[in-house]
Amino acid sequence: MRGKRPYKRKLLNLSVNRKMQFRMIAGITGILFFCLLISSVVYFQLANQEIESSFKMFHIKARNFLDLLLPVVGLSFVVSLGCGVIASLFFPKSYAGALYRIEEDLKKVVDTADLTVRIKLRDGDQATALAAQANALLENFRGRIARAQSELEELDALCQPGAVINQQDLKGIHNQLQTQIGNIKI
Repeated sequence: MRGKRPYKRKLLNLSVNRKMQFRMIAGITGILFFCLLISSVVYFQLANQEIESSFKMFHIKARNFLDLLLPVVGLSFVVSLGCGVIASLFFPKSYAGALYRIEEDLKKVVDTADLTVRIKLRDGDQATALAAQANALLENFRGRIARAQSELEELDALCQPGAVINQQDLKGIHNQLQTQIGNIKI
């Protein structure tokens, strides 16, 4: 169970990652506008036809004008829904692809303990800020671990048989290790 937040979450908060939110909103709005445009074109084309003499021979009986427009509205809905589904299949690619790439690269770091891995995204991917922060985190950890490893190598040299152990050397190594890994919260 989650604890109660000390703040109230806003229903709509456009100040967080503003550029990405506006790109997503613009993309979704563009898809909706495109679907409505197609729906309107289909509706206009089918509803704007004149009744010819061949239709007059059938003596179509309708209670009101909407009975005649219902098939047009249904067809327009199906066409615009199809176009919307097709357009929405391609819209999330730049977001989902970037998140997948970040996930796979971080999984590689966890599985191999290789802190030299860098997250590289394709041109046009939308999560570049997240990738940059993950790369900065990996670089920070790599630097800390490298400095801690060099201190451990010095400590290993002091532990060799016949080595003279100087209290100052041990204190210096302890201070360096404390600086590098002592302030990491576990």
